[in-house]
Amino acid sequence: MKKVIIKQMKLVNFKGLRDFTIEFNDSVTSVHGKNGSGKTTIFDAFTWLLFGKDSEDRKAFNIKTLDANGVAIPRLPHEVSATLMVDGETVNLCRRFNEKWVKRRGSAIEEFTGHEEERLYNEVPMSVKEWGDKIAAICSEQVFKFITNPLYFCAQKSDVQRAMLFRMAGTISDEDIAAGNADFMALLANLTGKTMEEYKREIAAKKRRIKVEIDSLPERIDERKRDMPETEDWAALEAEMEAKKNEISRVEKSILDRSEAYKTACEERENIQKQIFDLRQKKMEREHEIINVVEGAYLAKMREQKELYEKRFILNNEIASWQKERGRRQVILLQLRGKRENLIAEWKEIKSHELKFDSDVFICPTCKRPLDTEDIEKKQAEMTASFNAKKASKLEDNVRRGQEVKRAIEDEEAAINELDERINDAQVKVQMIGTEPDMQLTRPDATPMIAADETITHLNIEIAKLEASITVPVKAADAEELSQQNNVLRGELDNIKMRLAKREIIERNDARINELESQLREQSEELAQLEGIEFTMAAFSKAKIEAVERRINGLFSVVRFKMFETQINGGEVETCEATVNGVPYSDVNAAMKINAGLDIINAICQFEQVSAPIFCDNAESINEILPTQSQMIRLVVTTDESLKIQ
Repeated sequence: MKKVIIKQMKLVNFKGLRDFTIEFNDSVTSVHGKNGSGKTTIFDAFTWLLFGKDSEDRKAFNIKTLDANGVAIPRLPHEVSATLMVDGETVNLCRRFNEKWVKRRGSAIEEFTGHEEERLYNEVPMSVKEWGDKIAAICSEQVFKFITNPLYFCAQKSDVQRAMLFRMAGTISDEDIAAGNADFMALLANLTGKTMEEYKREIAAKKRRIKVEIDSLPERIDERKRDMPETEDWAALEAEMEAKKNEISRVEKSILDRSEAYKTACEERENIQKQIFDLRQKKMEREHEIINVVEGAYLAKMREQKELYEKRFILNNEIASWQKERGRRQVILLQLRGKRENLIAEWKEIKSHELKFDSDVFICPTCKRPLDTEDIEKKQAEMTASFNAKKASKLEDNVRRGQEVKRAIEDEEAAINELDERINDAQVKVQMIGTEPDMQLTRPDATPMIAADETITHLNIEIAKLEASITVPVKAADAEELSQQNNVLRGELDNIKMRLAKREIIERNDARINELESQLREQSEELAQLEGIEFTMAAFSKAKIEAVERRINGLFSVVRFKMFETQINGGEVETCEATVNGVPYSDVNAAMKINAGLDIINAICQFEQVSAPIFCDNAESINEILPTQSQMIRLVVTTDESLKIQ
C-alpha cells in the first residue's frame, strides 16, 4: 500500500498565519488552539497546496492576510510549502500566490494588475497540467478528499457515494443473482440484448398503452349497446316490401303509356324550332354579307386613320422620353466638366509645390546641437526624394482621375449626340404623318339594300310559316294523380328498407361487441403478464441491491449502508445512507460521525491501496478515536491563544 505522510509544512502570510512552521509526527500530531486561532487554516493550506482549493472544496476563497479593518494587506507574498514522504521517497511541494505591481511608462507609481501563481515540485517550476499530473501520480484528487476528511464522504450526494461503494464492492453479475431462481432466469432470458433498465422502460411503455386501451374498451362496448336498434319481424317486413314493389311497377307502367304520346309531340315541336333557328342563322349571315359590301370602303378608311393616329402617338411618346433622357445626361455632363476644371486646378497647385527645409529639422532632438554637414546633406537628400515621390504620386493620381472624368465626358457627349439624332429622325416622321387624323367619318346605311334582297325576303317567309305551325301548345299527359300515387308508394317502400337495414346494424354491433369483449379479455391478460414481469424485475433489483449491500457492508467494521428505502406504497427507491448501530448517520452525535468517517476512510484506503494524512477537526469531542493506519492530524479546540503542536 502506498503511504503518504506529511513531515513538515510551512505557511507564509496564508489566511492570517504570517510565518508558521509545523513539524508532524508520523503517526499522530495534535494542533491545539482556541476557535479562530487557525487550526482549520492548516487543513486549508494543505488542500490549497495540492489542488488550489480549501478544505471545503472551494476555489474562490480568500488566502490573503487581512489588517484590523478586514482589508487585504498589499504586496505580501503568500506561500505554502510541505515536505511529504511518499513510500519512503521525499517530495518537496511549494505553491506561491503573489500580487503583480507594474510601473507603466511615463508614470512613477506602480499599479496593481492582478495575481500570479507559481508551483514548484522538488524545486522545479511546473505548469498547471504538469503539477496536476504530478499530484495525481501521488493520489487522485477525488480519492484524496475521501481519505483525508472524515466528514467528506457522507456529505456527498447519494449518487457519488453509491458510485464509490459499488466500485469498492466489485461486480456482481446478473447471472449470480438469478442462480437458483426460475423467475429470475426467465427474466434474464427475455432481455435479448437490452439492459434491465431498458427492459423496464419497455414494459412500462407497453403497460401505459394497454391501460389506455383497457380504459376505453368498456365505454366503446356500452356505446355499441346504446346504439343497438330494436328487433322487428324481419320476414313480415320482407313480404311487405315485395308487395310494394309490385304495386309500384303497375303504376309506373300506366304513367309510361300516357307519356309516350306527349313525348312524340314534343319531339316534332323541337324539330320545327331547330328549322326556324337554322333559317334565322342563314338570314343573319346574308345580312352580314350585305353590310360588308356597303361598309367596306368606310371600314378600310377607319383602319388607315387609326394606324396613323397610333403611329403618331408612339413617336411623340418616344420623343418626350428621349428629350427627358437628354436633359438628365446634360446635367451629368455639366457636373463632369466642373469636376474636370477642379482637377486641372488641383494639378496646377500640386505642380507648384516646392520643398522648403525648416532649420529645426537639422537639430539633434537629444542634445539640441546642429547636425554635421554630412548628416544635413544626407537628410536633405532623403527629404527631397520623399517629397518628390509623394508629389509624383499625387500628380499621377490626379492625371488618372482626370482621364476617368474625360472618358465619362466623352461617353455622355456621345450619348447626347445619339439622342439628338433619334429625336430629329422621329420629328421628321411626325411631320411626314401630318396633322391629327380625321376620325369623323360617316358610316353608310345598309338597311335599304337588306330590305330589297330577294334571299332575305324568301327566308322571312319560310320562318313565318314555321312559327305559325307551333303557336298551338302541346297538351301534357294527364299523369299527375298516378305520379302522386307512385311517390306515396316509393316513400312507404323506403321506410320498409330503412327498418330492414336495422337488422344489418344489429348484426354488425353484435359482432363488434363480441370483438371488443374478446380484446378486453386478451389485453387484461397481457397487462397481468406485464405486471408479473414488473414484479419479478422489482424482486430481482431488490435481490441485487441486497447482495451488493451485503458485500459493501462487509468492507466496514462500524458503518452499515442502507442502499434502498421502502416507500409508503410499498415501492422501493435507490438511496445511500450510512448508519451506525441502525441509527442514520445524520442523527448520530459528532464523535460517532467522526469515527464513522474514519471507518469509511480505512475501507477506501484498503481498496485504493493508498493512505494519506487524516485531518480530524473538533477532535476534542471524541473520547476514543477509531484506529487507522493513516497519519492522524488532530485539530483540538482549547483555550490556548496561539497554536500549539503536540
